[in-house]
Amino acid sequence: MRRTTIPTRSRSQRTLFATLSAILLPFVFPATTLADLATPETPNSPNAAAIDDVYYAILGVTVTVFVLVGGWLLYSAIRFRARPGDPIEPPQIHGSTRLEIGWTIVPILILVGLAGYTLAKMPDMQDVPNHARVVKVVGFQFGWEFTGENGFKLPKAAANTLVVPVNTPIKLQLTSKDVIHDWWVPELGQKKDMWPGSITDTWIRARRTGTYTGQCSEFCGAGHPDMTITVRVVTKEQFTKMGGQGA
Repeated sequence: MRRTTIPTRSRSQRTLFATLSAILLPFVFPATTLADLATPETPNSPNAAAIDDVYYAILGVTVTVFVLVGGWLLYSAIRFRARPGDPIEPPQIHGSTRLEIGWTIVPILILVGLAGYTLAKMPDMQDVPNHARVVKVVGFQFGWEFTGENGFKLPKAAANTLVVPVNTPIKLQLTSKDVIHDWWVPELGQKKDMWPGSITDTWIRARRTGTYTGQCSEFCGAGHPDMTITVRVVTKEQFTKMGGQGA
């Protein structure tokens, strides 16, 4: 009986091309470019840092799983590839109970671990620190209004600019005049939706002075691209000299 064989040259060439592409990719694109694709903005507030911690934990686990599984698949594809003279039907191996139990339990344990870590970090993201200064933020088409509350006075600033003192917890009470908007300054914490007739809140505590930018991240009309946010963080002395109170 004539034995059927399958060609392997084209398959080997494809495998070699894929392997070389994966090796050469970091040299084709600068490392900083690849890093920018995979990492968020540098956090400058404790809640933003907590979000980053969860992000990197998930990224680390997923990259590890990808490398282990992908590496094993690549090894198997090369080590056990068909060769000239091999029968087209390889030896058949039926299921392994231990293996099936293992690849069911291990992903469950990974997901439980990530869920537990995320829940442990949630208070750092959500809980507003005690004695935080209060700022009322009103979004409208297409800009922002900032008003200090409870004796906390903000200095005058340019349009859509919030000036706050460094290392001071600020509770932001968010609402909208017209449609749904979304407050988001990536380096200073999580996104937060704002609805007409209701108040939501978030908080920031900038660790360093500087200017941090963001934007409404909920499509709110024709002027949405221009609805930017600027948070200017100054020293407490500068805040007082600019006319602010309660720093």
